[in-house]
Amino acid sequence: MKHFYLKTFLTCSLLFFLSYYKAAAQCPYGQPGGTTAFDTTIAFSSGVVLTDVKFSKFDPQNGMVTCVKLCVTIKGIIDTVALENLSNQPQNASYTYTRKDTIRGPGIPTYLTGAPTNLLFGPYPVAASNGILDSGPDLYTNGSDTVIKKTLCANISDSTTIVQFYGVPGDSVTYNYTIDADAVGIVTGGSQRTLVLSSALVNFHFEYCTCPATILPLSIRDLFATKIADNKARLSWSGFDEQSAAYRYVIEMSRDGKTFSDIGGVTRNPAADESYKYNYTYTTGQSESGTFFFRVKQVYSNGYTRFSTVKQVYLGNSTLPKFTVYPNPSNGIVGIKFDNSESGKMTLQIYNSHGQKILQKDILVAGSSYQQVGTLPGGVYWLKLTDETNRLSYTNQLLIK
Repeated sequence: MKHFYLKTFLTCSLLFFLSYYKAAAQCPYGQPGGTTAFDTTIAFSSGVVLTDVKFSKFDPQNGMVTCVKLCVTIKGIIDTVALENLSNQPQNASYTYTRKDTIRGPGIPTYLTGAPTNLLFGPYPVAASNGILDSGPDLYTNGSDTVIKKTLCANISDSTTIVQFYGVPGDSVTYNYTIDADAVGIVTGGSQRTLVLSSALVNFHFEYCTCPATILPLSIRDLFATKIADNKARLSWSGFDEQSAAYRYVIEMSRDGKTFSDIGGVTRNPAADESYKYNYTYTTGQSESGTFFFRVKQVYSNGYTRFSTVKQVYLGNSTLPKFTVYPNPSNGIVGIKFDNSESGKMTLQIYNSHGQKILQKDILVAGSSYQQVGTLPGGVYWLKLTDETNRLSYTNQLLIK
């Protein structure tokens, strides 16, 4: 039997360099690039089969992805052929093999597919029936044979598309693979006994082109973490901003100097130059005290991250906004006396005895002071004061006669 080998290569490739790199370098500062690859091979039988194939997403803490490659190599196999003539006249036997493969998933705009396969094998002369099944010159048989081999590839290098391949450990990117294959035997004359079984081996090769993680001394200058109150630290730095690059700053904090988490962000000023100053203020919680570690993470539009050096500050607990309702009981006047409070903006909310909020207003506090905020009819009320800087709240009861 003749062997048929079809090779179909569907590739899409775009020349890609991030705007903040020199055109001659694939990775920052001339660092060597690398690859992270995954391979899996799945066996399929005949028919319409749909399956999901998963690959691990790339953790941006480990570096940057510059391209993603997906290649699917398909081997179509005829496992068994048995074509028997049951008529009393010599006939011709043949069989067909049809197949269509489709891949859908991230980075593939619609779907990835090769031209449908439609192969005819034969004709093979078979003698008139000898009356004995499964033997004699009236039977054509053949064993396992690879009748088709093709490869479908996609090369993804657009930075806005690559974003979806970043994730935390455990996240997966999923591709949907559909195979529609069939094999049919025919003996002319209308009196026949046929069996054609097929299968497939499909290899999925998934690969990241990568650059290593980089500590960032160039885009952040003069990074300081300064204690500005017992419970507050201010991070400040000068942004040596790359005008053509799209990125933002994320502030990270750690209590052990090893495990960091996001605590806020600062949007890059697109018009800024190297003299532009950035600031971020952190206020501790009620139960927090000790050494705090801070760093600035620069996150690019394609998900790539770079980090500043780590700074540390010793801070104490945050304090609740302290106030006294005065006078209390009252003839209707709502007055608040602030005791040793830091200056800043407070939000006052007043609730009646049914839990309904009847008043909300902002108050500017300038240290220790007294403010009248309104009048109320007789009843029992609850006053809740929230410090807008650290979002801590304190509640007091007020009785109006």
